[in-house]
Amino acid sequence: MFKIIEIKMCSQSDEEFTYKFESGINYFKGGNSTGKTEFYKFIDFIFGSSDDISKKEWYKESLKKAVMIFEYQNIKYRCIRTLDKEINYFDYESEAINERNNITLAVYKDKLNKLFSTDEMLKKLKQFTNENLTFRTFTMFNFLGEKRQGLTYNFLDKCSDIKYYSKLNSVLNYIFNNNVEEIFELQKKIETLEAEVKNLKETSAKYDFINKQVNNNLRKLSSPKVYNGKNSNDILDYIIDYKQLNADKKIKKSKNIADLEFIYNELDEQIKIYENRKNDSKQILREYENKKMLLNTLNELLTDNKNFTYLVEPLTELLEEMDESISFSKYLIKDNTIQELKNQREILKEQIKDNNNKFQIFTIDDKNKFIILIEEYLSDNVKDVSDELEIKRKELKELKDKLKNLQNKDDTKKIDQFSNYITKLYKSAYEVSEIVGTDIDEKGFKIQYIKRGNVLQPKKNEYIKGKSVEVNYLMGSMARHTLIQLCGYLAFIKLLISEKRTPLIPILVFDHISKPFDKENISSIGKIISSFYEDISKEDVQMFIFDDKEFKDLGVEVDFSVDLKNTKKTGFNPFYVEKENNE
Repeated sequence: MFKIIEIKMCSQSDEEFTYKFESGINYFKGGNSTGKTEFYKFIDFIFGSSDDISKKEWYKESLKKAVMIFEYQNIKYRCIRTLDKEINYFDYESEAINERNNITLAVYKDKLNKLFSTDEMLKKLKQFTNENLTFRTFTMFNFLGEKRQGLTYNFLDKCSDIKYYSKLNSVLNYIFNNNVEEIFELQKKIETLEAEVKNLKETSAKYDFINKQVNNNLRKLSSPKVYNGKNSNDILDYIIDYKQLNADKKIKKSKNIADLEFIYNELDEQIKIYENRKNDSKQILREYENKKMLLNTLNELLTDNKNFTYLVEPLTELLEEMDESISFSKYLIKDNTIQELKNQREILKEQIKDNNNKFQIFTIDDKNKFIILIEEYLSDNVKDVSDELEIKRKELKELKDKLKNLQNKDDTKKIDQFSNYITKLYKSAYEVSEIVGTDIDEKGFKIQYIKRGNVLQPKKNEYIKGKSVEVNYLMGSMARHTLIQLCGYLAFIKLLISEKRTPLIPILVFDHISKPFDKENISSIGKIISSFYEDISKEDVQMFIFDDKEFKDLGVEVDFSVDLKNTKKTGFNPFYVEKENNE
């Protein structure tokens, strides 16, 4: 059960005005400049939006604070927001208000988030999306304003804001995915494997360090031996002999140091040339892949439109050429020539160090230190884990690829059921709306939900070459689009409320939804909302409608209604109105 019981407005001179609400549909009528849109936004403000209302004419110098009392799961709560967004209050309605117990907006949101969600719910959302989603993210499903009415593509109003739109895809993937448990198991395996890879990387780094240090000290002893990570006993035997002054001190023949440095510089220059070429190839590859993505999208659009079939074949040829270019760029990037050159450069670097060590004189104490260091490093007995690390990395990549595919895999059955419910709501207005009647009479009419792009796409059947084919149904009427958009909002609320998997405030708020409708079709709004409430209890979802028409005109059976303008005030904020009257 959920219900906003009241919102109390308090002026700076401590006057009070209270709006009381009922479960179900609450209707607010008002003409221009009566604050319909401000009231619409104010509900979101009370629920934690970051709007700074202190600078708005509707509030500055008139409003001091607003108190909302609401009931959720049979417990009453009190929220208080002031014009200073960092001074807020949240507690049980039965508790006395303590002015000193004010909280920041972040804490205020956190308290609401804990109320409308559970730890398990947030944990699963975090696991699936890898984002910290809260109830504020899901307010995208609560509000349909006037400016973005009639949209059937990316149709959620708040998704015009990048902070909501950037999270939409993750949210929709979570809602319409039937592999959630498998994904969680896969994520546990990935987490375990990542820990193993981390440990192996640390071991590998330690191994490389020891290998380097042992060989550095062996060179200082003019040793012909080279430590390779597997010949510890051989190196230790050499050290024993060296201590007994029986070590083989023959010096390896090597090239003149000047020749070595010349060859080293030549290799270094070649490596730079190859690296520049590799970087250029990566840039070209990115450009090719971006072009391919755009061309694929265009190809999909053209394939669906029979008027542009003559463009499909040349576009297909262009995509094939693009694949060849991408393959060539990848070949250049994977060319191992540069790695071979780097290996040769490392060998030369070691030879130059050997030459330098030949002409450096070390004392007996120095040599003893080198021997002690070699013995200490070898005592760690660290093994070469590069092969095991490579296997684990490959396994980790395969698991991450599998995870990504599962996360993007849609539950088509659920999407079809969702589409059918949207269509059902739209069809419920058949008898009261001429435009709906015209659409429903089209053979095979339905509204298909498309997750990619968050699209509500009307479709119908057409006979093409003697066969019945499903095609997109083009509907130019803004009223049609707004009705479909309304059905999309209602369907999402029903789905999310029923599943209880997401942190959601169970409200719907509409601003001036009647705007695109004429007298003959406006009652379709009420019919669709009534159909929605046949499936969802008014105790579970509360609705707020702000409009300039009478609620009877919309065909809405309301549970509470009020005029924002009356003899005592001329708008939503009564204190602002009184100030205007005084002037």
